[in-house]
Amino acid sequence: MKILKTGRPIWVYYQDIDSGSNLEVPQLIRGYENDGYTIVKKEFPQYKFVESQGKLSGKFDGNQENVHLLYRKKSWGEIEDIDMFIYIKAPTKQFDQVEGMPIDNELPGDMYVRSFERVATTNGEFWYEVNADRWIKFDVNSMQIVHHDPFAKQPVKGSPVTELRVLPLNKVKATVDYLKGGHLYTYDYPYGKATGTVANGQDLVLVGRMEDENGVTWYQDEKRGFINGAYVHLSQQDEDD
Repeated sequence: MKILKTGRPIWVYYQDIDSGSNLEVPQLIRGYENDGYTIVKKEFPQYKFVESQGKLSGKFDGNQENVHLLYRKKSWGEIEDIDMFIYIKAPTKQFDQVEGMPIDNELPGDMYVRSFERVATTNGEFWYEVNADRWIKFDVNSMQIVHHDPFAKQPVKGSPVTELRVLPLNKVKATVDYLKGGHLYTYDYPYGKATGTVANGQDLVLVGRMEDENGVTWYQDEKRGFINGAYVHLSQQDEDD
């Protein structure tokens, strides 16, 4: 009598290619060794299929397989990596994603933000990512694209930028206080070049503090660079000092 041996299971993920979020609970497919399998591309009303990663068909064997089927929102037309500044004239809402829900406090008016990704929707809107999981919708009446770095050491004449001073801190302990599971950009200088991201709950060691001309507080971590102070939680001991 032949004994059937179970092959390694296959995990199938149906994901938003831009956010990485699952469109449904990941599926686990099981079968006996040498049995064939075929993974079906599912349809989602608000999404269009983009690509797959991994084998969509084959045989169960002793190897672990992960298959990712990636989708993009139908309303997203063009996605572009950029590096530009936007001058915001008036208070502006932030959203959790393109065409998403408003979150946090509004960005104050009369300030610059830097963006590294732009999405053009099929209905003619332009959305800019101004921080991890933070988007603004471009409004020609209250925003202006800036083609120079307003925070360069020698800013363009007439630019409302002042020399900012960093107040030294003695390795103050803190943590990132952001969205659960979210990540926050870090910068080489406030509104400067992104140097990486930190996760919610990440421990920080602060060596500097700065308040810019817009009243926004920035903290400097000893290894990661500058972080928006709105998402930094100081340890209780340092708050009491």
